[in-house]
Amino acid sequence: MVDTALVSPNHLANLKVEQIELSPMSTEDAKGVLRWRYDPPFDWYNPPAESIEAIANLLNPRWQFHSVKVDSTLLAYASFGADGRVPGGDYREAAVDIGLGVAPQFTGQGLGSPIVTAIVRFALRNQKSSMARLTVARFNQRAIRLYTRLGFKHEQEFVHAQMPYWVMVRRQFENDEQDLSRSVASP
Repeated sequence: MVDTALVSPNHLANLKVEQIELSPMSTEDAKGVLRWRYDPPFDWYNPPAESIEAIANLLNPRWQFHSVKVDSTLLAYASFGADGRVPGGDYREAAVDIGLGVAPQFTGQGLGSPIVTAIVRFALRNQKSSMARLTVARFNQRAIRLYTRLGFKHEQEFVHAQMPYWVMVRRQFENDEQDLSRSVASP
């Protein structure tokens, strides 16, 4: 079992994008993700309890769930495609939709920039798209500030199940890898 609780966020204080690896989610990592629990108000993001069905969902190739790790430490997960969409949003423009979650003990620790940068780089490279799209609950200002700092622009707002959402888009430009790296270095 990979237990992210054993790794201190301080150990990762100098985390570099290049250290982060994405790989298709394993059963072990899926079980770990399903045990994550966030403090309010982020408890809204708590995954379902561990079950055969929940594990199968995270391993379903349709959703393209990936583990985001440094060494053997599970930092986050990412999905690419339909899993990153929320009913009610306008997703007609071609883009790679990204869903993601950072392990609770690593949120608010300054690790978001390298983690999200690694995920976006992976998505744009491997999904052969020139645009990345994130849908985020409007109350999650911490994530919105990070995504804005990384070059995502607010393009639409909608409500689903009484929750306001923003759709944020980042178009790939020449030298995008350098642009993302500069964004990570920004305070």
